[in-house]
Amino acid sequence: MSRRSAETMNIPRGIDVVNPNYLHPHLVMIGDVNALPLDLVVKFSFLLMGTGHLFSGKPATRSLPPPEDEDEKTLCARPYNDWAPAPYNTCSIRADSFMNRAMTTVSGFGDMLSIVTSTSTECDRDLHHMKTRLLCGAPPMSIARWRQKGLHELDNIQRACQHLCAVVDAFEYLNLPHNEERMRKGCNGVWNACHDFEKALNAYRREKGRGGPVSVTALWEEYIVDFFSTIAARAHAWVMARIGELKEALLLQLRQTRPVPDGPASAAQMEILDRFHDLTEITNKADTKFMVPLWGYTLRTLTSAAPRLRDNWNGYDGREPMTAYPYDMRLRSRIYGIRCRYLSRSAQVQRAMENVRLGREVPALSDPRGLEATCRAQMREYEQARRELRGAVPEVGDEPWIAGVKGIMQTATHRPFRVWGYIGYRVSYEHSDEEWKAFLEKFKDDVTAWGEGVDGAGDVKPMCKVRWIDGREHGIPEGDVEAAKRHYQGYSKSPACEGFMTLSGGVFLVADKASIDSYLHPVKDDAELVIPRGDLGSFVLLAKPDDEDREDRDPSTRERRPSRDAAGRPTMRRDWKFDGTVRVLGAVLFDDVWALLSRNSVKLLDLAKMALVHPRQVYVGPSVPLERDGWWTAGVCGLAVFKSFEKWKTS
Repeated sequence: MSRRSAETMNIPRGIDVVNPNYLHPHLVMIGDVNALPLDLVVKFSFLLMGTGHLFSGKPATRSLPPPEDEDEKTLCARPYNDWAPAPYNTCSIRADSFMNRAMTTVSGFGDMLSIVTSTSTECDRDLHHMKTRLLCGAPPMSIARWRQKGLHELDNIQRACQHLCAVVDAFEYLNLPHNEERMRKGCNGVWNACHDFEKALNAYRREKGRGGPVSVTALWEEYIVDFFSTIAARAHAWVMARIGELKEALLLQLRQTRPVPDGPASAAQMEILDRFHDLTEITNKADTKFMVPLWGYTLRTLTSAAPRLRDNWNGYDGREPMTAYPYDMRLRSRIYGIRCRYLSRSAQVQRAMENVRLGREVPALSDPRGLEATCRAQMREYEQARRELRGAVPEVGDEPWIAGVKGIMQTATHRPFRVWGYIGYRVSYEHSDEEWKAFLEKFKDDVTAWGEGVDGAGDVKPMCKVRWIDGREHGIPEGDVEAAKRHYQGYSKSPACEGFMTLSGGVFLVADKASIDSYLHPVKDDAELVIPRGDLGSFVLLAKPDDEDREDRDPSTRERRPSRDAAGRPTMRRDWKFDGTVRVLGAVLFDDVWALLSRNSVKLLDLAKMALVHPRQVYVGPSVPLERDGWWTAGVCGLAVFKSFEKWKTS
């Protein structure tokens, strides 16, 4: 491999501060309020009620006995003073319950000192978005979207590496000391709440004569261990699959090169090997950082989940299997690199001795076959080191958002659902019936091309639907999105929506003129040379009727978003107001937007903020600096052309 500096390599550089170490005109710092997803406790409460499952989709092995009546089923959400025997029914706060205590500790509001000091912190918006995706069990990007952006092709390997590095950055951010402390404090606080609830519940069961004691804390331990192992395993598997595809493409390209007679690797071969080395470096970071060591977490029954830590690594030369590891993630990466290099060198020596023993001809240094063999041997040694460090790959079930769709459709007894999806409104009427039909066909082809690589998608995709309503039939004026919002508020509760599961919070689709035109007259990927492939697709408007996310009511809550001064330097402004709508790329409507909104991981406002930096103000999913640079350049050029046109028109 060539000797290159970290600045010229497509690898993670590390997060030495809260925000990633890149400068960009659209860098925006936002508050990272919650260290853990708030719905973590909600999903755990389903286990307490006997209707849930672990985060991975597996059934719990430490589940409680089935509740014998509806009263016992809902005790976790009811105030202690209403049901618990003495002395557990003398809470000073009338509404004090297990759910209130657990939610309070996860949100950080139970510790007044934390509220003042470290309840929240600031981080880069795009880093926060990736961290949020991972914590809710969503993939960094759908496979369909990855291919749409051409990230599986070697021409776009720099962009692909940046996306892979973004996932590494998110896990490194999770493992920063202040975040570790926040997560540990939250989880241990829930354990304490479980302990209190367990004592009250067992007293209640004894009073009712309902069998032996139960362990709520053991169930929580199983749930939280499964949660952390699942998010790490899903992210790691996704990154390894993408790296594997790119490495195979590089090896195919390497195989097609020609050797240099009696010389070292050619420049073309070195370029390929450099790219391969970049991916290997990302592999190292993924193997060592995609984990959350549960050091300091309260684990009384599931002690096997405690991290296998080792403090003294002085003199380590890689001979010893890495069955224990340093707690510090960066030292862990260095030690892991030593182990992998030792295994690679040992394998090279063994191959050389085997060649001598069998009388094989030693290939030239630039022989593509020999170079490929060396690369594949390195991949095998990494696999061995990975098994030592990470152990067996944990089993996972359906993706969490898929499990959520299934769960709601299967358990909704008072209002059973037959289909799920979006309600859409047509509010632009200048297009002909033929054009509207063409839009519907293209829109359907676009938004239904999801499901590849999504665990459990095959079970729910046949029931996925978008129902369109013609605004003319309901008196909605041309382009009046606010009128569509008012109509949807009533329509979503009407008998017409019986059996149709939509997103909570009233999110629906709007086909305005711009949306319809984006499908009838799509912009080609190469129409804007500075905008990377896949970022100029057709879009639709996403809207919600209520104004709970609106920022115009309290200007102090707006994020610090950048403008530019006369010299082009980023400055901060607070003049943007969210109107309850955002343009969304049709290709990300279900396995991205639905996956995030359905788990309350993000709000529509968050997607709108991410769309601000796109030249067409469209949410297209996660983005990286190389893409945002192209968007910014396109925006500057477009503004210059517009100003030139205005000047010419008035002259």
